[in-house]
Amino acid sequence: MIMTRFHSASMPRKPATPFTALAFLFLFSLACASTLPRAPKAVPLRGLYVPNPQANRIAYIKEIIARGKPFGVNMLVLDAHPFMMHVYRINPEVIDLCKKEGFYLAARVVCFQNGLASLPVPEEKLDRLFKVIESAAEAGFDEIQLDYIRFPDGPPYYSLAKKYEFIDSILTRAKAMTDRRKKILSADLFGRVVFNRDDIIGQKVELFARHVGVIYPMLYPSHFSGDTRRLSNPGETVLEGTRNGISRVKGSGVKIHPFIQAFPYNIQWARVPLAEYVRLQVIAVESTESRGWVAWNPKGDYEAVFAALSQPQ
Repeated sequence: MIMTRFHSASMPRKPATPFTALAFLFLFSLACASTLPRAPKAVPLRGLYVPNPQANRIAYIKEIIARGKPFGVNMLVLDAHPFMMHVYRINPEVIDLCKKEGFYLAARVVCFQNGLASLPVPEEKLDRLFKVIESAAEAGFDEIQLDYIRFPDGPPYYSLAKKYEFIDSILTRAKAMTDRRKKILSADLFGRVVFNRDDIIGQKVELFARHVGVIYPMLYPSHFSGDTRRLSNPGETVLEGTRNGISRVKGSGVKIHPFIQAFPYNIQWARVPLAEYVRLQVIAVESTESRGWVAWNPKGDYEAVFAALSQPQ
């Protein structure tokens, strides 16, 4: 049997149908899309909280910058005033050093230590508070971070409406000051507030989101007393809280930037050393769309953080 080889050139071609052409274009676009480089995820802000005494010591600031920078630490939150004193006190050389090193700087201002015990607040007390905010905004900080802008976790039992009204007035006044100086206003919230809708302390995510650019939920796993699941799973606790916060500010432009725990209180529930406890929280936060994290140690001791960051993430 003689086999005849037909060349494609000798065979009549069928015109491509619209369906065939569209299918080809669709498959081609998919192939191209798979080879296009994806936009890199924004570099997270990796921050450390610094108490006021250390915030004024150049040697301390140089040390934590030198140790943290190789691990991506690029932010410091400095107490803008001494404990229980509304008097601005930051060494300008510290700000100059941090700026030279490319660090993002937030000035933490404690509004009402341990919560506001009574209303009305004397005007002279408010004037001292806002003077600290004004001084920090003019000193070169990128952001003014308000803490303890809340009522106690107990009496006095004002209505939530009254608490919200007062907090709103403080935020409105602070926002006007920071806007004039083109600074970001932010606020620290109890970690549980991202899970609650109306909390006795008067903090509400949506209320703060109307005024601030960044919300810092303090998601310390050790503070979820009575909740053994959250106490035992630091990464899961921080992940859930961060996602809740992001969900509640969606569409507002407000960023979520949690505080994570870098102190040993109550970590026995997790059955891991502090460095691993920190590492699990870092992994959790950085898997979300948060702006980053700030590690909190009340003494400014970040050995565990540096150890955590030296391990694979």
